Amino acid sequence: MGIRFKFASRILSICLLSLIVGTQAVAALRTGHKTTGTKSTPAADDAILDWTSTKGSGKKAATSDGPEPISTPATSLKTSAPVKKAEKTAKMDESDLNDLEAAVKQIRAESVTVDLKSVGDFIITLRKQVTDHSDDPSLRLKLGTYLYIAGDYEGAASEFRHVNRLKQESVAGHALLARVLGEAGEPEASSLEFKRALSIAPGAEVVHYLFANSLAARGDMSEAINEYRRSVGIKPTAVALTGLSEALITMQDVDGAVKAARQAVSLEPNSSEAHVALTKALIQAGDIQPAIRTAREALLLNPNSSESHIAMARTLYATQKVDAAIEELKQAVSLDPLNYEARNDLGYALYNRGEVQNAVNEFRLSLRLNPRFAEARNNLEIAIFGLSGRKPRQGH
Repeated sequence: MGIRFKFASRILSICLLSLIVGTQAVAALRTGHKTTGTKSTPAADDAILDWTSTKGSGKKAATSDGPEPISTPATSLKTSAPVKKAEKTAKMDESDLNDLEAAVKQIRAESVTVDLKSVGDFIITLRKQVTDHSDDPSLRLKLGTYLYIAGDYEGAASEFRHVNRLKQESVAGHALLARVLGEAGEPEASSLEFKRALSIAPGAEVVHYLFANSLAARGDMSEAINEYRRSVGIKPTAVALTGLSEALITMQDVDGAVKAARQAVSLEPNSSEAHVALTKALIQAGDIQPAIRTAREALLLNPNSSESHIAMARTLYATQKVDAAIEELKQAVSLDPLNYEARNDLGYALYNRGEVQNAVNEFRLSLRLNPRFAEARNNLEIAIFGLSGRKPRQGH
């Protein structure tokens, strides 16, 4: 009897539960809502600025002090109030982008005046911290960044892969891994990682900028120009405009190069890189006197930059001051012995001063530093075989 009573009670409970659920379903149908058992998220804002013409849109990002927040994936359900989980994700993405921008700035700063001893000490400290907190993606990102600065590409790639495993949608992890793979000679894997980063944060101008640099380094100038323009279209920066200017010079769009470089100088008047880019563009345009002024400004802003000395040397050579140009190029090589453009330009100047053997040595060093540098290859051939009617080419 007791068993039957329990069974009957269960049947009654099921019937009551069915009646309650049915009533809620009817109410939901009347008000136009679904009962799915999960919370809905607001629809995504899929408006992404994309500068695809040389003129550009002229629009700036909505915020001037950081990257645009990443929108959440669109769903078929909408609610009037945002879901807390979606808010948390947006903040995490913004923090990740900030980490990426900080890493890129650190790499750029260290590449100019790298102190390997301090970098090595910092790597040791970070390794100890990572040992104690192996699941901290931020620590691993910092360690990977400094390993990259030190030239340990394999170690850097390993740390960035750890970041991606710990934080699946890490824009910083994928973008920095892409950069390392590109410089390690794996262009396809690099492009794949950049595309993964952009699928997570399509509105991140720093990722478009890094992708453009990678494409330019491998000689894909048309795609590089597109990526530079996308970066500038989202948020104009001096570094992206500088890269765009140099890419346009390669494609012989001198007017576009001058315009982009002038915009870079306007955005960051204290940027030696922007002044160097403008100097190169003005030389190509034949405006030598303005080029001399911008080259001097670049040297004043950063006398320890090999690029500033190269820019000054090119203006001196353009005014037939070959000996002075050679001295500037020797300073550039002294500051950065691995600068393949400085080596090529020095060889070019030495050849035209009649020092053919010294020129050959410089062209060889330039080509060893960058085997894909066509100008150094052509110049080496000319210098060795002394082809009649041809002279070595100075860098752009």
